Amino acid sequence: STQSTWGYNMQASEPVTMTEHSKLEANSSSEAPAEFKVETIEGQQYSCEKRCDLGDGKREIFSIRFDPHDKHIAAGCGDGTIRIYHLGSQKETYLLQNPGEPMPITSVRWRPHEAKGVSKNVLLSVNAAGQVQHWLSTSCKLLHTIVESTMLCCADFTIDGSMFGVGGDDKIVRLYDEVSKKQKAKLEGTINSPGHTNRIFSIKFSKNDPNIVASAGWDKNVIIWDISAQEPKAKCIGPYICGDSIDLIGNLLITGSWRTENQLEMWDMRESKPTPISIKWDNEPGASPVKLYACQACQNNGKFLLAGGSGTNEARMYNLFQDTNVTPTLLATMKNMSRACYTVDFSNQGDSCAISGGDGLIRIIDIKKQEQMLIYSF
Repeated sequence: STQSTWGYNMQASEPVTMTEHSKLEANSSSEAPAEFKVETIEGQQYSCEKRCDLGDGKREIFSIRFDPHDKHIAAGCGDGTIRIYHLGSQKETYLLQNPGEPMPITSVRWRPHEAKGVSKNVLLSVNAAGQVQHWLSTSCKLLHTIVESTMLCCADFTIDGSMFGVGGDDKIVRLYDEVSKKQKAKLEGTINSPGHTNRIFSIKFSKNDPNIVASAGWDKNVIIWDISAQEPKAKCIGPYICGDSIDLIGNLLITGSWRTENQLEMWDMRESKPTPISIKWDNEPGASPVKLYACQACQNNGKFLLAGGSGTNEARMYNLFQDTNVTPTLLATMKNMSRACYTVDFSNQGDSCAISGGDGLIRIIDIKKQEQMLIYSF
């Protein structure tokens, strides 16, 4: 077996972490991929067009996030750095470096501007060494560090920025008060309603209910937690989560699984026992099936869904709604990445998105509404 950067002995039958997958890609000899391109499906209401590439491609990127004003985008990298790019100049403007031993940055989140506190432009990060860190991006200053005795894989803020949560190798979701940085809760289940039994790779707070947070990972369980009761409220059985690939939008839970069938699914959380609705992901003839590491819904209007992964090394965007009906329709495919897609994000305005991964490039994609075609009869 080989030892992954995230500290897990990998066997052939076990899931492959993003760092381990990146090593396998680097060591494999294959032909150079075709040029990256964005293919928009004809006849749709929206089109997608690549604006630019950010970064030098020298280090894998595991997490990206647009800042609240959509002026910058932060990238958590495999070499332990966080690099922040200005979307106007398309240049790296800030470099955040941990003073200790560099460990992969597994998740980054900007603190919402609604959060209490004088400082704006604050970025939260977690890493494989178990560090939870707050940074003032504009001065590259490390503001605060919490050290947990476990590898951390994911983080998220509540919509008002009053609380944040992290999850990782020890199967526990930890919640902290943003002002005091003190732990408020440890979500690990009860005897009658168990929590996770394996590594947690994704957590998401509900935008509609401040008392709800979802978490998922290798145990094929998405748990919807009641924060005040500190116990599971509901579970969705089946999704195999190996990256930041769950999201909550209204009453819908979206899951992206690292498997070759039923990778992308929706769950109606109003049902007492939710059952998945699979979103079609057809493969091109002869292509390897995609396995998803990332998926996210656009929080601006809930209209779009973006997901990406390994296998085909691609990402796809869907239009979730047609009028008021939930009928996912493929809008565009972002293909021919040289390495797997590990992370995706939408701008806060919902007019652009970004994808990144093992090739160390951040690709910014503009989302444009197509002009209505005028048909004249004579």
